Amino acid sequence: MFSFFTLYYFPKQQGTLLVNNYENEVQNLANTVALGVKIAINEQNFEGVQTAMEFVKGDPRLQFISMLQSDTIWNKKHDKFQLKQTVFKTFPENQHLSAAITSNDSLIVKKADFSTGMMSGAILLGFNTNGIEASKAKIKHTSIIVSTLVLLFGILIGLWLARTISIPVLALRDAARKVGEGDLNQKIKRVQKNEIGQLEKAFNKMIDDLEKTTNALNEKNVALSNTNDTLNHTMIELKNTHAQLIQSEKMASLGELTAGIAHEIQNPLNFVNNFSEVSMELIEEVKEERSKKQEERDEILEVELLEDISRNLAKITHHGKRADAIVKGMLQHSRTTSSEKEPTDINGLADEYLRLAYHGLRAKDKSFNATLNTDFDKTIGKVNMVPQDIGRVVLNLITNAFYAVDERKKQGCEPFEPTLTLTTRKKGDTIVISVKDNGNGIPQSILDKIFQPFFTTKPTGQGTGLGLSLAYDIIAAHEGRLSVETKEGEGTEFHIELPV
Repeated sequence: MFSFFTLYYFPKQQGTLLVNNYENEVQNLANTVALGVKIAINEQNFEGVQTAMEFVKGDPRLQFISMLQSDTIWNKKHDKFQLKQTVFKTFPENQHLSAAITSNDSLIVKKADFSTGMMSGAILLGFNTNGIEASKAKIKHTSIIVSTLVLLFGILIGLWLARTISIPVLALRDAARKVGEGDLNQKIKRVQKNEIGQLEKAFNKMIDDLEKTTNALNEKNVALSNTNDTLNHTMIELKNTHAQLIQSEKMASLGELTAGIAHEIQNPLNFVNNFSEVSMELIEEVKEERSKKQEERDEILEVELLEDISRNLAKITHHGKRADAIVKGMLQHSRTTSSEKEPTDINGLADEYLRLAYHGLRAKDKSFNATLNTDFDKTIGKVNMVPQDIGRVVLNLITNAFYAVDERKKQGCEPFEPTLTLTTRKKGDTIVISVKDNGNGIPQSILDKIFQPFFTTKPTGQGTGLGLSLAYDIIAAHEGRLSVETKEGEGTEFHIELPV
């Protein structure tokens, strides 16, 4: 790089510097002559003008010196003019020059303007470049010699560096590569006592330490392998224990489920058993009455006993049907629907089940009354669903809402008007059915449990706890979502979200 600099860049820079200095020198001379001419003209000393122009005639580099005169040239209308310079005086006098002459490779031309009260013009000074070219040639010749010496010196230094630094470093590199491949028998023979020799010593020590570390690691690997075997054995035992715990948890869940089922069915069965026993005792009393003599029989007592038996049988039938309803609800909860989906008018379905639930409840309890509000989105159209299943969900939610507002009304703490609002709306690619009541709301403590099977807040005999869990499963089967919003003391709103 230094040889390139001395051979190419340095001569070029020096040549440019010489030319710039030469041009500055010629310009300074032109400025000096122009100043002398200006002073002579102001003093009307025309011999002084000639003397000023001959100021540089002794310089061997001089080619010419001319004095230019600036003339004003007007157009025909005499409203516009331009300045034109013409050669007024030249030294040497036999020179024929143009006012527009410029510099070239062999000539440096510089101009210096002047202006007096008598005339305006410029001094044009031309110097040859013979001296510059000779200096450039000398610099180039010197640069070739210097660059050659630098190149030879660089080669010698490179050979010395290769012998003292590069070759040992390459040997270290090869040894390090072999060590990296697993060969720990690599050692570097020390041939120098400088920094490279210290590096070779450190490398050999590193190999010794690495060999010791490898041996220690091998011993630890053996111990670690034994530990891994023990851990694997422990993991197998943990998996077996985990499986047993899962099975125990399943049995515990099954026990809880069985307890819930038994609790729900036990009540009607107790009534059935109790009334059956009482009826059997009453039948025995009837038989005893029947066995008495005609004159001793009390027909009124016999009729009363038969009426008691009839009432007991009616209660047995009622509680038997209740147990049957619980079992059917359990079967519905565990059975997946086999019906096929069909296009359904969701607004008509919702309105139908609202009326069905309301009139069904009014048939059981004439005192029940509620305000019904509906807001159906008429742009929904028909939605692909299983109408019986979705109707069952809507009916369950409406029935629960009626129960909630009726319970709040029975409390009688404040003027209260039971209100239920049923709405449908289209939200993007989803249909939302909302059932809102103004009951007491759901406590936050049980909000996470309301969709669990057999969980209910209703008194014993009024609910199985399967309604909401069954509704949740039906909506999930339709790839939808059942959610709830509630606030204690203000009411609850359930949302059924179904994909279009």
